Amino acid sequence: MYNTSGVDAIATITELRSKTSELIEHVRQHQQGVLIQKNNEPHAVLLDWKTYQRVMGKKQADAKEQDRPPRQRARQSTSGAEQEPTSSG
Repeated sequence: MYNTSGVDAIATITELRSKTSELIEHVRQHQQGVLIQKNNEPHAVLLDWKTYQRVMGKKQADAKEQDRPPRQRARQSTSGAEQEPTSSG
């Protein structure tokens, strides 16, 4: 079985084809995803725009956090240790 947390309903590909407008209205009103199944396996999730933006914003924030260099490297770059020396004259 698979985790369906954050999903309000489950629909098949056939239902998606025949009831697209109703499913879109459902996710807009409930702000919960609809899991789309194909051959009884999860294939996609239909989300409303606000939920999608929230998910993508969190994903981007998480990615930025993972890309941050260790504190030591961050201190080096801000202290100017990596900059070329300038001649005084």
